[in-house]
Amino acid sequence: MSVAVVHADTPEGRVALRAAVREAADRNQPLVVLHPLDDPGEAEAVREQVTAVAGDNGWELLSEVHEGDPVGTTVQLLERSGAERVVIGSRGRTATGKFLVERAVQRLITESSVPVLVIKPED
Repeated sequence: MSVAVVHADTPEGRVALRAAVREAADRNQPLVVLHPLDDPGEAEAVREQVTAVAGDNGWELLSEVHEGDPVGTTVQLLERSGAERVVIGSRGRTATGKFLVERAVQRLITESSVPVLVIKPED
């Protein structure tokens, strides 16, 4: 089994990545980084971003080019990963902002077959 994290090069994504690194270490499990790509050339930049936060070993990148549905692609990557839990970042926003911006988070929680740990950056 492994711990998965949904990667995004945002403050929320970096907080989630750090939390997932800790979670994987605490559970003595490998870390799988999930990233739906806009284009195949993006994978190397993703590897560099993850390495800057998580170091250069102890994790694996699972990525695939999405065709207009990054959340659906993320759910498919999660299923392929075999992870027993997934960590995602979320913005701390007003109720209206959460409704408008966090639909992807809500959908991932709903469609995930494993527990989802949602991490919010400290204010």
